[in-house]
Amino acid sequence: MHLLNDIDPKKIADEGGTLILEIATINIEPGQEAKYEAAFAEAGQYISSMYGYISHELQRCVEDRNRYIVLVKWQQLQDHTVGFRESENYQKWRALIHPYFAGPPEVKHYELV
Repeated sequence: MHLLNDIDPKKIADEGGTLILEIATINIEPGQEAKYEAAFAEAGQYISSMYGYISHELQRCVEDRNRYIVLVKWQQLQDHTVGFRESENYQKWRALIHPYFAGPPEVKHYELV
């Protein structure tokens, strides 16, 4: 996990701010897991430098070894959907990790309640 700063999600919510958790579920081509994990580690530099980024981590499924979730915390939804997705950094991120995808990822955003 890469953490840029110590942001308390509860404090942000209490102060009327937002905190968004992006969860991407990704299936990787079987046999490509180690290469994907290395590419993900390298790609971290491109997401972690973005405005509104808080942290990210990669977790692998215990039952299905080629299934992963990516958890990214953003200050606001638009920091991901506009700021990152429309940036040159996203193109670099995508070029590193997408070649290992077995299909399109499922991406959803969640807020603290």
